[in-house]
Amino acid sequence: MDYEQIRKVIESCHLNFLIGSGASKPHLGTLGTIEQLLTELAQKPQSDEKIVVDASIKRHYFDVSIKGNLDIEKGTDSKLIAAKEEYRKFFESLHIILNKRKSNLISKQVNVFTTNMDLFMEYAMEEMEFSFNDGFAGRLKPVFGTENFNNTIKKTSSHYEYQSDVPLCNLYKLHGSVNWRYEDSKILFDHGLSILKEVTAKMGDIKAYNTIEYIDKKGKWHTNTMPKLFSSVPTKSAVHDDFLESYNKLIMINPTKEKFETTTRDLTFYELLRMYSNQLEKENSVLFVFGFSFADEHIREITKRVASSNPTLLIIIFAFDNASKIAIEKEISLRSNIKFIFDEKDAINYSLATINENYFAKLAEDLEKGIKPAI
Repeated sequence: MDYEQIRKVIESCHLNFLIGSGASKPHLGTLGTIEQLLTELAQKPQSDEKIVVDASIKRHYFDVSIKGNLDIEKGTDSKLIAAKEEYRKFFESLHIILNKRKSNLISKQVNVFTTNMDLFMEYAMEEMEFSFNDGFAGRLKPVFGTENFNNTIKKTSSHYEYQSDVPLCNLYKLHGSVNWRYEDSKILFDHGLSILKEVTAKMGDIKAYNTIEYIDKKGKWHTNTMPKLFSSVPTKSAVHDDFLESYNKLIMINPTKEKFETTTRDLTFYELLRMYSNQLEKENSVLFVFGFSFADEHIREITKRVASSNPTLLIIIFAFDNASKIAIEKEISLRSNIKFIFDEKDAINYSLATINENYFAKLAEDLEKGIKPAI
């Protein structure tokens, strides 16, 4: 699909996005083979060795993919600043598109579904004063509830009580978030990122102790290394238990095949997946996908089912490169309403920066300038 085709889709459809961890690179790393390792580890009988291996893998995952959230607000690393800027451009473009598109038959809302637990999106929308709904209600002690996603925002004029919709982003964090904490059977907003800081402190303790590192020269863990991991396990210490105790306080879906195990909190995640399905089942909807591999079987199966049952749904997948396209094709059944955007020669890697430049920021600029679509 070319730019003009996508422009027509954006201006006439209910907008949905599915964003994965690839969008937050390179500041935050992706899973690699962590999911396979943890899934394989879960099948082994409980032992001191299993606890040490579990703590070692999760420490590595936390270090690479989660801990960097503490730097997002004030960090000065060039990769972090670049990632923040691209997220800001992306949401600024969406805000303009919602304001400027001509159709009165669709709402001024966009649904962003993400498996990312990071805070790039929240900081981007706060910075540009883009109203967003993250499922929390309240000010002093915000409480999460999926029913809050049914809320809308209207602005009323002071003279004639004329009402107009305010552009709104519904942000669904399908795997949880680093600013969620669990208390009294409720998910609360963790203003100070207290759990994240606690795990970071414990990570420092465990890193100073003997933990297992088995990473190749490219920084990847391999599923076939599990026997080697167990053959060189150091003695279990209290630091391994302490780290896992703190890590397990994070309200998130762990990267394993068996993702839903904690029944008290599972209802929230099941409900978020149901809302993902419901939004895609709406007539005349589009789902843009980037930074996401479809390795998550729950999201993959829902997407495949809705693509099959809703012929008016269009799914547009931005593949980072040709190899990514081939890998995604193995995960998701190809249908006429699933389109790929990629570069066969890999002259363009479709990162968030190039997606902004070639599509969303470009469309926002055209709408602001009043440039009409090409016939």
